[in-house]
Amino acid sequence: MYARTHLTLLFRDPNLLAPLAVLPLYCVVFFTVLRHHHHEELATQTAIGAFLMSMWAHAVFVAAEVVDDDRHEGTLEPSMLTPGAYTAALSVRVFSTTALAIPVLAEALLIARFAFGFPVTLGSVPLSLVTVVLTTVGVAGAALLVSCLMVLVRGARTLQNALTYPVYLLGGLILPASTLPEPLRWIARGFFLSWSADVLRALQVAGAPAPLGSLGVLTVLVVAQVLLGFLALRRVLTTVRAGGVSLYD
Repeated sequence: MYARTHLTLLFRDPNLLAPLAVLPLYCVVFFTVLRHHHHEELATQTAIGAFLMSMWAHAVFVAAEVVDDDRHEGTLEPSMLTPGAYTAALSVRVFSTTALAIPVLAEALLIARFAFGFPVTLGSVPLSLVTVVLTTVGVAGAALLVSCLMVLVRGARTLQNALTYPVYLLGGLILPASTLPEPLRWIARGFFLSWSADVLRALQVAGAPAPLGSLGVLTVLVVAQVLLGFLALRRVLTTVRAGGVSLYD
């Protein structure tokens, strides 16, 4: 029921799909730089980075937009009468919309191959797909935490950029986490996105052993991220229902 309702809302507000159409265009810039510097062998790695950046930005956008829309439409406060139902509804909306970012990976690879002629391939397709699914679940769990923040703090759009660009670095999406300075490296290693990026990059190295250990760490961090998102959202909604937070000015 929640998924069907969200699908209806999605068709009424296609702006939620805007990042899927806009962010992959960054691939054109990235691939142009690769061609100019004659590093075509990095095309697959670059496509993976663009995909992870798009998924994260899309999830942050969705989490902020969903709560902001509920607030402006006056449905957020009535939803507090049944916080459990709102938790389920918001979770379905965030998870289903986050999953819509998965095709961005194929889009980035197709741009590299057909627009630039780069020899891109996705190594170990089954493990790559498992990693992509785990990443999607983890990003959706993180988006639930963002939703908590948007319930507590008004002016969600102001926070969107602050929650995207720093993560591109701390999540190892632009550069591997191992290249970061020591203090930031330890922070990045506690974030599931850095492990996801490392696993996807390692799977593209021909002849390299499957990074099963890193995949296991990624799984644990993703589960922890989702549980944290659910627990935080329930706690925030309970606090709001008790009158501890004002939803409106």
